[in-house]
Amino acid sequence: MIEVKRILCPIDYSEFSRHALNYAIAVAQWYKSSVTALYVLPQVASLIPAGDRGLYPPFVFTDDDLQQFKAHLDAFVAESGGQAKVETVVVEGNIADWITSVARELPADLLVMGTHGRSGFDRLMLGSVTEKMLRKTPCPMLTVPSGVTNAPAGRVPFTRIVCAVDFSPSSLKALECAESLAEEADARLRVVHVLEPASVFEPVAMGAGGAPPMNPHQAEAAWARLRETISKDARIYSQVTETVIVGKAYREILREAADHGSELILIGAHGGLLGSVAFGSTTHHVIREATCPVLSLRA
Repeated sequence: MIEVKRILCPIDYSEFSRHALNYAIAVAQWYKSSVTALYVLPQVASLIPAGDRGLYPPFVFTDDDLQQFKAHLDAFVAESGGQAKVETVVVEGNIADWITSVARELPADLLVMGTHGRSGFDRLMLGSVTEKMLRKTPCPMLTVPSGVTNAPAGRVPFTRIVCAVDFSPSSLKALECAESLAEEADARLRVVHVLEPASVFEPVAMGAGGAPPMNPHQAEAAWARLRETISKDARIYSQVTETVIVGKAYREILREAADHGSELILIGAHGGLLGSVAFGSTTHHVIREATCPVLSLRA
């Protein structure tokens, strides 16, 4: 049973953070948890030459300034509606550092952030911060892509789930979480393991559908291990199917999610310890290109 008591959702007033807040509220309603909406005022860089800094005091927001920013944040949150309890917090400083600090202080059980999609992931405010938080967050992180506009209202947030497993500690943690979510929501859970070709430079005979052929012995071992990894309780209390695919990991994960109409992808934030999948980069690719929310977990 997953416990989500406190959710942290950073805001930058973009539509992307609006979508993230909607999902944070939807999840909070399902788990009867609270949401903290956080806005971090970026530090204002001084344009004064270094040698003259002693003559000019640094720019500092006053308490009145912070109260005005908080009122703006309150109004932004109010527009989202929903029945969840939402606290608003405004601070000044480094964005990634403050998100990490507040997540630890709450402590947050879930961090929900919007992404700007493939083109803006590294460029815009929450885009670059989202990537940093993948490495720093002390809790599971739900990223909501730019193409997702509406969070489910008044029902379980996720009923069709895809979980990627490479047998690394972080992916096994993701599977455990996926099984719990599927059981609670009576959801359909699709568990995916991808076998990547040893090298993209090796000539291979193309199989049906243009996919590289699967080594029968390697595939059989992967199937056996995957079946063994999925818990018996998950098969009893939810609808679980599994598959082993050969190809580029992130492409196959995204294809499986699209083919099964997934409302959520679960993936380990780090992994690839066994050499089968470079999950560090795979996770970034999945988050960048997913058309549904992605929940990433660290071991």
